[in-house]
Amino acid sequence: MLKIGLTGGIGSGKSTIAQIIETLGYPVYISDLRASELINQHEEIRTRLTVLFGNNIYLSNGLLDKKRLATIIFNDKEAIKQVNGIVHPIVTRDFTAWCAAQQAPLVFFESAILFEAKLEHLFDAIILISTNMETRIQRVMSRDIVSREKVIERINNQMSDEIKQSKSNFVIYNNDDDKVVKQILSIIRQLNNTHSKQV
Repeated sequence: MLKIGLTGGIGSGKSTIAQIIETLGYPVYISDLRASELINQHEEIRTRLTVLFGNNIYLSNGLLDKKRLATIIFNDKEAIKQVNGIVHPIVTRDFTAWCAAQQAPLVFFESAILFEAKLEHLFDAIILISTNMETRIQRVMSRDIVSREKVIERINNQMSDEIKQSKSNFVIYNNDDDKVVKQILSIIRQLNNTHSKQV
């Protein structure tokens, strides 16, 4: 089995690419979604976040108080680092267990912060989804109903595509006029060839 990282900045279209890959029959681990579930369900995460931030970091219904956490970690790099230090290792272990249950020759791990979280060592190859700035801005403005300035601020807080590209094995260009499915099929064909040689 080859483990493939799938990453890209906000508004790059990761979710769409992940859905296409799943449609082609390959399992995709959506790390943000799974992390949200684990934050609410995993005893170790719950205990450690409560020790760090107090009992009211979880609401009376047992779910994380996302607004409270966002307020605490806003502009506090040390708090962000502490939360990531709690959540990322457990997500990594969960991904490893998930992989063991899969039968496909290729499995994918989708994450916006794959490089920022220093997870690249987990993968046999990494695919970057790259999209021009204006397309990204318009997508996020439409999706999140936020101002252009707010979107640009979010983009500027992420690692640049240029740096990510230098660390990636493949790039999918996901602008409105790009033939995305053709690019995905080409990359999957190359990955399957690599897998065949290793078997």
